[in-house]
Amino acid sequence: MSLSQKLPDNKYAINLCQDRYLFCVTYLAVFIREQISLLPPNQAKNTVQLIKEKYNDSYVVSDCDLGADFYVSFGMLECISNKFPLINIDRPISISFTSGSTGESKAVLKTWREFQTSALLAIDELALKNQDIVLVATTPIQHMYGLETMFYWVLFSNMILHNSSPFYPEDIRLTLRKIIGEKIIVSTPRHLNSLIQNEGDWSGVKFILSSTSPMDKTLAESVESITRTRVVEIFGSTETLSFASRHPTKSSKWKPYKGISLNCIEGMVVLQGGHIRKSIILDDQFTIYNNGKFTLIGRSADLIKIAGKRASLCELNNILIGISGVDDGVFFAGKNERMNIIIVSQLSKEFIIDRLRQCMDAVFLPRRIYYVNYLPRNELGKVIKADIEKLILDL
Repeated sequence: MSLSQKLPDNKYAINLCQDRYLFCVTYLAVFIREQISLLPPNQAKNTVQLIKEKYNDSYVVSDCDLGADFYVSFGMLECISNKFPLINIDRPISISFTSGSTGESKAVLKTWREFQTSALLAIDELALKNQDIVLVATTPIQHMYGLETMFYWVLFSNMILHNSSPFYPEDIRLTLRKIIGEKIIVSTPRHLNSLIQNEGDWSGVKFILSSTSPMDKTLAESVESITRTRVVEIFGSTETLSFASRHPTKSSKWKPYKGISLNCIEGMVVLQGGHIRKSIILDDQFTIYNNGKFTLIGRSADLIKIAGKRASLCELNNILIGISGVDDGVFFAGKNERMNIIIVSQLSKEFIIDRLRQCMDAVFLPRRIYYVNYLPRNELGKVIKADIEKLILDL
C-alpha cells in the first residue's frame, strides 16, 4: 500500500527489479495503483527502450539501476495498518512479451483471474496444496514461467519463495543447505544440464521443476541420478500459461490440468477449459490420445521439412549437444534451405558430421559448421533468432 502511493502517475510500469521480494511488492503496488506492469523478455537497454517507446505512458522502476525513472529500495517500504484494497480481478494486471526465439516478440496481456485459476490448477495437479515448501529458482521472475511459479503459485499456497538467484550448481547447493525443510528447484533444461557435471548433496529436494522447452529423457535421467529426486515438467507458453505436466523419465505424454483439454477441430488443435477464457488455437503439432493426454510432435516454428522429410529443430539440437566434446550448439536453416550449425567445440568438422550421421537422416546434416566462443543465450537458455543471424554476419 505505502509503495503504491509513491509511484509515478502513469498507465504502465516496466518492472526491472532484480530482488525477488522487491519485484513482488512492486508488482502488487503497480496493480493497486491501477496501472499495468510491463515485463520485458530481457533487460537489454535496446529492448527496454523499444517497449518504452511503444508504451509511451510508461516508466521504468528498478532496484538496481539508478538511471531508472523510479528507484525502489527496502528503505522505502513502510508497514501500515490499512487493509489490502478490493481489486478487480478481471482488470489487466501485466503484459508479458514472448522471447522472440523464432521471430518477432509478441505482447501478451493477462488478468489476475487467469493467473489465479491457472495457479490453483497447477498447485492441485502437482499436489502442492497446504505444503510448507521453499522454492529456490534459477530463472528470472520477469519471465512468464518465473512469474507463474514464483509469484502466483506462492501467493495461492503455503509455499515460500527464497529471495535468492543462485546460478552455479555449487551456489544452488549452498542455498539449499541453508534452508530447513523441503525444497523445490525451479529451473530450465539448459540450466539443469550443468548439474549433471557436478556430484554433491542434493538432499531435502522434493522435486525439480523444469520448463521453457521439453526435456530430453536422457538429461532427465541424468539429473535424477545426480540429485536423487524426480524431475517434473510443466507445459505451456507465454500466451497460454502452463496447462499440463509430466514426469519425463516415466512417460513422454503430457497430462492436462483438471478441466483443460486439447481437441482436434477441423484439423486444428484447440486448447479449452480451466483458465483459458476463450478457446486458443495452438500452432504446434500434437498427438492427442483418448484419455486426454498428449505428446508434442514439434513446435510449428521448430518443424523443418527438407526433401519431403520432417524433423524438429529441438530434436536436432539435442542430438548435437549430446555429442561428448560439444559445449554448445544449434542448427539453423541456411539460405539454400539446407541446415547449418553454429557450435562451441574443439572437435573437428569431420568428427561432428560422423557422429551426427549416426543419429539423423543425411538430408539434415549441416552443410556448413561455424565455430564460435559462445552462443548468445538469454536468461532462460534460449537462443534468439535475431542474435544468431547477427552472430553469423559478424563471423
